[in-house]
Amino acid sequence: MKKKHLMLLMSLMCTGALLAGCGNSAPEETAKASAAEESVTEKTEEPAEPEVLEEKEEEAKEEKKEEETEEVKEEVIEEEEVAKADKPTDFAEGATVYESEESPTGYMVHFAYKNDNDDVASVSVTGPFLYLDPELDISDKSNCYTPYDYKNGFYASNCAPGPFSWGYTEEMKLNEDTGLYEAEFPITSGSFAYNYILKDANGEETPIDDPANPSPAKDNANSNFATGDLTHSIVYGKFDSDKQSKSLNLDYVLPNEGNHGELKYVEYKGVLSSDQDLGVYTPAGYDADREEPYKTVYMSHGGGGNETDWFAMGHVDNIIDNLGEDIIIVTMDNSSFEWDFDKIEDNVINYIIPYMEENYNVSKEAKDRAFCGLSMGCMTTFHMYYDHPDVFAYFGGFSGPDMSAIKDTEGIENATLFFTVGTCDIASEKVMPNEEGKQIKYENYVEYLKTATKENVIDGGYLYGSHDWFTWSQSFYRFMTEVAFK
Repeated sequence: MKKKHLMLLMSLMCTGALLAGCGNSAPEETAKASAAEESVTEKTEEPAEPEVLEEKEEEAKEEKKEEETEEVKEEVIEEEEVAKADKPTDFAEGATVYESEESPTGYMVHFAYKNDNDDVASVSVTGPFLYLDPELDISDKSNCYTPYDYKNGFYASNCAPGPFSWGYTEEMKLNEDTGLYEAEFPITSGSFAYNYILKDANGEETPIDDPANPSPAKDNANSNFATGDLTHSIVYGKFDSDKQSKSLNLDYVLPNEGNHGELKYVEYKGVLSSDQDLGVYTPAGYDADREEPYKTVYMSHGGGGNETDWFAMGHVDNIIDNLGEDIIIVTMDNSSFEWDFDKIEDNVINYIIPYMEENYNVSKEAKDRAFCGLSMGCMTTFHMYYDHPDVFAYFGGFSGPDMSAIKDTEGIENATLFFTVGTCDIASEKVMPNEEGKQIKYENYVEYLKTATKENVIDGGYLYGSHDWFTWSQSFYRFMTEVAFK
């Protein structure tokens, strides 16, 4: 039963109980009142002096005035609270997040889509709006909750491993007055990628990004490799310190309008061609002539991604802004190399870094460089760590260590490796076992470290999330706040 229906039913039940109570007590109360009146009539009192009566009347007036003032104050407060909780009456196309007293999270997200295609029979909105209870086992098939079922302490994920449900989908209703397809549900803190599913009369489905809120992965029209995120738009949920107090506060991925640097997509000559792509983010106040060169983080996406992913989906620029860090971020396209690690390493060491040193005010010292990546990019990071600890001082591998990269390397004690995985991540053996002959799971590396522990290897552990951007944004945040350049 939905909350508003439950509240209405409870209200009716309470009203019925009150009416029943009044009906039962009325005769008794009437008898008491009659007896009291008779008692008052029988008593005789001396009349009060005029001055005393005036004084009492003035006191009564003052008390009444104070009571009326308090009542007005209470009414104003109640009106303000109602106004604050009121649902907006008019929604623009796109995704709108608004504060709501009725929402279990404190916020609602409203989607509005204008359809101009006569072949469309229905429209749905879908995204990683599933929630899990950290108190339950991830293999428990009941551990999969819709946004309406959210309780304080739950965390969002694109996958509930128990029932293997991927994402949450809700059919949108056509508003005859506005011509918009609409849907809304509770939302928590963080960034959520969503898209619309257009279904025709034959049942064929077409996913699209929101025309009113295009995918930020489209920001580089010259990409040599098309990322799988081109059909994903972004909506930011917000943190409610009361209703989400036990859940993750991921507001550090939200845009910081007061402190934002500049993101550019540039082309450089690399191993494959003369027009390979980089994403380069320079922090607010970047000074090309500053005496102290900037520290730099080089980042790899995962399978099916490109140079836009870490910005479009991971919001590393927003994270850097919110941390107030004077750091340059560089993202690359490694999908074009079909994950040939030798070529990727050659490209980074001999092409990307020299390009950055020639065109930007970046440090040329290993202590001021970091490298990190997710999934296939995590495997890339492990190869970088074991092959080039002299080029980067800090490494961050998120969701997918590659055990084949391990080897004895001179000088590796000078570099630090930090690695993480999601609580319900396919890069964890808790969710999905290794393919035969491959060791790419978080637990494989943890087991290895039991006999080959090094002080400069940091186990970041399990983070709430799946093989998704909830896990990877948290991983980057922790990498930057706990490890890199510390």
